[in-house]
Amino acid sequence: MISRVDELLFDAFPILRTAPLRSRELLVSQGIRKSLDHKQVLVRAGSECAYLPFVLEGTLRIYKTSESGKELTLYRIERGESCILTATCILNGGSFPAIAEAEGATEVMLLPSRLLVSLVEEHAEWRKFVFSLYSHRLEVVLALVDEVAFHHVDSRIAAYLVKSAKSSQNVVNRTHAEIASELGTSREVVTRILKDFETAGLITTLRGSIRILRPADLEQKWAHPSAV
Repeated sequence: MISRVDELLFDAFPILRTAPLRSRELLVSQGIRKSLDHKQVLVRAGSECAYLPFVLEGTLRIYKTSESGKELTLYRIERGESCILTATCILNGGSFPAIAEAEGATEVMLLPSRLLVSLVEEHAEWRKFVFSLYSHRLEVVLALVDEVAFHHVDSRIAAYLVKSAKSSQNVVNRTHAEIASELGTSREVVTRILKDFETAGLITTLRGSIRILRPADLEQKWAHPSAV
Protein backbone atom coordinates (compact mmCIF):
# COMPACT_ATOMS: atom_id res chain seq x y z
CA MET A 1 0.00 0.00 0.00
CA ILE A 2 1.11 3.56 -0.72
CA SER A 3 1.04 5.72 2.41
CA ARG A 4 -0.38 9.22 2.68
CA VAL A 5 3.16 10.53 3.18
CA ASP A 6 4.18 9.19 -0.21
CA GLU A 7 1.23 10.92 -1.83
CA LEU A 8 3.57 13.94 -1.87
CA LEU A 9 5.48 12.21 -4.65
CA PHE A 10 2.38 11.58 -6.77
CA ASP A 11 1.01 15.06 -6.12
CA ALA A 12 4.27 16.48 -7.48
CA PHE A 13 4.40 13.96 -10.35
CA PRO A 14 0.78 13.26 -11.43
CA ILE A 15 2.03 11.47 -14.57
CA LEU A 16 3.28 8.67 -12.32
CA ARG A 17 -0.27 7.98 -11.09
CA THR A 18 -0.99 6.32 -14.44
CA ALA A 19 1.85 3.82 -13.97
CA PRO A 20 0.92 0.26 -12.92
CA LEU A 21 0.35 -0.18 -9.19
CA ARG A 22 3.31 -2.56 -8.82
CA SER A 23 5.76 -0.04 -10.32
CA ARG A 24 4.41 2.70 -8.04
CA GLU A 25 4.86 0.44 -5.04
CA LEU A 26 8.45 -0.29 -6.10
CA LEU A 27 9.14 3.41 -6.46
CA VAL A 28 7.83 4.11 -2.97
CA SER A 29 9.49 1.11 -1.31
CA GLN A 30 12.91 1.49 -2.97
CA GLY A 31 13.04 5.25 -3.37
CA ILE A 32 15.13 7.19 -0.86
CA ARG A 33 13.85 10.46 0.57
CA LYS A 34 16.66 12.99 1.06
CA SER A 35 16.64 16.54 2.41
CA LEU A 36 19.27 18.99 1.16
CA ASP A 37 20.41 22.28 2.66
CA HIS A 38 21.07 25.39 0.59
CA LYS A 39 24.19 24.95 -1.59
CA GLN A 40 24.46 21.25 -0.67
CA VAL A 41 25.73 19.24 -3.63
CA LEU A 42 23.69 16.17 -4.58
CA VAL A 43 25.89 14.95 -7.45
CA ARG A 44 29.35 16.09 -8.57
CA ALA A 45 30.78 16.04 -12.08
CA GLY A 46 32.31 12.64 -12.86
CA SER A 47 30.21 10.79 -10.29
CA GLU A 48 28.37 7.57 -11.03
CA CYS A 49 24.68 8.09 -11.75
CA ALA A 50 23.34 5.79 -9.05
CA TYR A 51 19.95 7.49 -8.60
CA LEU A 52 17.43 9.56 -10.54
CA PRO A 53 16.22 12.52 -8.43
CA PHE A 54 12.56 13.53 -8.27
CA VAL A 55 12.22 17.01 -6.75
CA LEU A 56 9.41 17.08 -4.18
CA GLU A 57 10.12 20.55 -2.77
CA GLY A 58 12.66 23.26 -3.56
CA THR A 59 15.08 23.52 -6.47
CA LEU A 60 18.15 21.77 -7.85
CA ARG A 61 20.51 23.84 -10.00
CA ILE A 62 22.40 21.92 -12.68
CA TYR A 63 25.57 23.69 -13.77
CA LYS A 64 29.04 23.23 -15.21
CA THR A 65 32.31 24.83 -14.19
CA SER A 66 35.33 25.74 -16.31
CA GLU A 67 38.96 25.19 -15.36
CA SER A 68 39.14 28.85 -14.36
CA GLY A 69 36.22 28.40 -11.96
CA LYS A 70 33.49 30.10 -14.01
CA GLU A 71 30.03 28.58 -13.68
CA LEU A 72 27.28 28.25 -16.29
CA THR A 73 23.78 27.24 -15.23
CA LEU A 74 22.35 24.65 -17.61
CA TYR A 75 18.89 24.47 -16.07
CA ARG A 76 16.98 24.19 -12.81
CA ILE A 77 14.80 21.34 -11.59
CA GLU A 78 11.76 22.49 -9.66
CA ARG A 79 9.02 20.62 -7.80
CA GLY A 80 7.48 18.00 -10.08
CA GLU A 81 10.55 17.74 -12.31
CA SER A 82 13.49 15.38 -12.72
CA CYS A 83 16.93 15.48 -14.31
CA ILE A 84 17.38 14.47 -17.94
CA LEU A 85 21.17 14.41 -17.67
CA THR A 86 20.91 11.84 -14.89
CA ALA A 87 18.36 9.77 -16.80
CA THR A 88 20.60 9.78 -19.88
CA CYS A 89 23.61 8.86 -17.77
CA ILE A 90 21.72 5.90 -16.25
CA LEU A 91 20.22 4.59 -19.48
CA ASN A 92 23.29 5.08 -21.70
CA GLY A 93 26.10 4.64 -19.20
CA GLY A 94 28.86 7.08 -18.32
CA SER A 95 29.33 9.55 -15.49
CA PHE A 96 27.38 12.67 -14.55
CA PRO A 97 28.70 15.58 -16.67
CA ALA A 98 27.73 18.49 -14.42
CA ILE A 99 27.01 19.45 -10.79
CA ALA A 100 23.60 19.22 -9.10
CA GLU A 101 23.26 21.59 -6.16
CA ALA A 102 20.32 22.60 -3.96
CA GLU A 103 19.03 26.17 -4.05
CA GLY A 104 17.38 26.68 -0.71
CA ALA A 105 15.99 23.82 1.37
CA THR A 106 15.19 21.03 -1.07
CA GLU A 107 13.68 17.58 -0.74
CA VAL A 108 14.08 14.85 -3.33
CA MET A 109 13.10 11.24 -3.89
CA LEU A 110 16.03 9.21 -5.27
CA LEU A 111 15.12 6.32 -7.56
CA PRO A 112 17.85 3.64 -7.80
CA SER A 113 19.30 3.40 -11.30
CA ARG A 114 18.63 -0.34 -11.68
CA LEU A 115 14.97 0.17 -10.87
CA LEU A 116 14.68 2.99 -13.41
CA VAL A 117 16.17 0.77 -16.14
CA SER A 118 13.76 -2.07 -15.41
CA LEU A 119 10.73 0.24 -15.23
CA VAL A 120 11.60 1.90 -18.55
CA GLU A 121 12.08 -1.49 -20.19
CA GLU A 122 8.83 -2.94 -18.88
CA HIS A 123 6.31 -0.09 -18.83
CA ALA A 124 5.26 2.35 -21.55
CA GLU A 125 4.26 4.92 -18.90
CA TRP A 126 7.85 5.18 -17.70
CA ARG A 127 9.17 5.51 -21.23
CA LYS A 128 6.67 8.32 -21.76
CA PHE A 129 7.91 9.98 -18.58
CA VAL A 130 11.56 9.86 -19.69
CA PHE A 131 10.69 11.17 -23.17
CA SER A 132 8.82 14.06 -21.56
CA LEU A 133 12.03 14.97 -19.71
CA TYR A 134 13.93 15.04 -23.00
CA SER A 135 11.31 17.21 -24.68
CA HIS A 136 11.21 19.84 -21.96
CA ARG A 137 14.93 20.09 -21.28
CA LEU A 138 15.92 20.13 -24.95
CA GLU A 139 13.98 23.37 -25.36
CA VAL A 140 15.69 24.88 -22.31
CA VAL A 141 19.20 23.88 -23.39
CA LEU A 142 18.66 25.10 -26.96
CA ALA A 143 17.54 28.46 -25.56
CA LEU A 144 20.72 28.57 -23.48
CA VAL A 145 22.88 27.81 -26.52
CA ASP A 146 21.13 30.60 -28.41
CA GLU A 147 21.79 33.04 -25.57
CA VAL A 148 25.45 32.17 -25.20
CA ALA A 149 26.22 31.97 -28.92
CA PHE A 150 24.17 34.79 -30.38
CA HIS A 151 23.55 37.45 -27.72
CA HIS A 152 25.98 40.02 -26.37
CA VAL A 153 26.76 39.75 -22.67
CA ASP A 154 25.20 43.14 -21.97
CA SER A 155 21.89 42.14 -23.58
CA ARG A 156 21.98 38.82 -21.73
CA ILE A 157 22.42 40.65 -18.42
CA ALA A 158 19.59 43.03 -19.30
CA ALA A 159 17.37 40.05 -20.16
CA TYR A 160 18.28 38.35 -16.90
CA LEU A 161 17.43 41.46 -14.85
CA VAL A 162 14.11 42.02 -16.60
CA LYS A 163 13.07 38.40 -16.17
CA SER A 164 14.20 38.16 -12.55
CA ALA A 165 12.51 41.40 -11.46
CA LYS A 166 9.05 40.80 -12.94
CA SER A 167 7.68 39.21 -9.77
CA SER A 168 9.71 41.18 -7.22
CA GLN A 169 8.72 44.84 -7.67
CA ASN A 170 11.70 45.56 -9.94
CA VAL A 171 14.30 44.40 -7.41
CA VAL A 172 16.77 41.62 -8.19
CA ASN A 173 18.28 40.12 -5.04
CA ARG A 174 21.49 38.79 -6.58
CA THR A 175 25.14 39.72 -6.17
CA HIS A 176 27.38 40.43 -9.15
CA ALA A 177 29.12 37.09 -8.55
CA GLU A 178 25.82 35.21 -8.55
CA ILE A 179 24.75 36.82 -11.84
CA ALA A 180 28.12 35.94 -13.34
CA SER A 181 27.65 32.31 -12.29
CA GLU A 182 24.18 32.26 -13.80
CA LEU A 183 25.36 33.60 -17.15
CA GLY A 184 28.74 31.90 -17.44
CA THR A 185 30.84 35.05 -17.40
CA SER A 186 33.13 36.79 -14.91
CA ARG A 187 32.12 39.00 -11.99
CA GLU A 188 34.29 41.80 -13.40
CA VAL A 189 32.34 41.78 -16.67
CA VAL A 190 29.02 41.86 -14.83
CA THR A 191 30.18 44.73 -12.62
CA ARG A 192 31.38 46.75 -15.62
CA ILE A 193 28.10 46.31 -17.53
CA LEU A 194 25.95 47.04 -14.49
CA LYS A 195 27.95 50.23 -13.99
CA ASP A 196 27.14 51.20 -17.59
CA PHE A 197 23.45 50.52 -16.93
CA GLU A 198 23.63 52.62 -13.74
CA THR A 199 25.34 55.49 -15.52
CA ALA A 200 22.57 55.42 -18.12
CA GLY A 201 19.96 55.67 -15.33
CA LEU A 202 18.48 52.24 -16.00
CA ILE A 203 19.27 50.73 -12.59
CA THR A 204 20.71 51.49 -9.19
CA THR A 205 22.91 48.98 -7.41
CA LEU A 206 22.71 48.25 -3.70
CA ARG A 207 24.60 45.78 -1.56
CA GLY A 208 23.44 42.34 -2.73
CA SER A 209 20.60 43.68 -4.87
CA ILE A 210 19.76 45.72 -7.96
CA ARG A 211 16.75 47.99 -8.40
CA ILE A 212 15.48 48.56 -11.94
CA LEU A 213 14.50 52.19 -12.42
CA ARG A 214 13.36 52.08 -16.05
CA PRO A 215 12.12 48.55 -16.85
CA ALA A 216 10.82 49.43 -20.30
CA ASP A 217 14.12 51.00 -21.34
CA LEU A 218 16.08 48.07 -19.95
CA GLU A 219 13.86 45.69 -21.91
CA GLN A 220 14.55 47.79 -25.00
CA LYS A 221 18.23 47.34 -24.24
CA TRP A 222 17.61 43.58 -24.28
CA ALA A 223 15.95 43.74 -27.72
CA HIS A 224 18.40 46.25 -29.14
CA PRO A 225 21.89 45.92 -27.62
CA SER A 226 23.08 49.22 -29.10
CA ALA A 227 20.26 51.22 -27.50
CA VAL A 228 22.37 52.26 -24.48
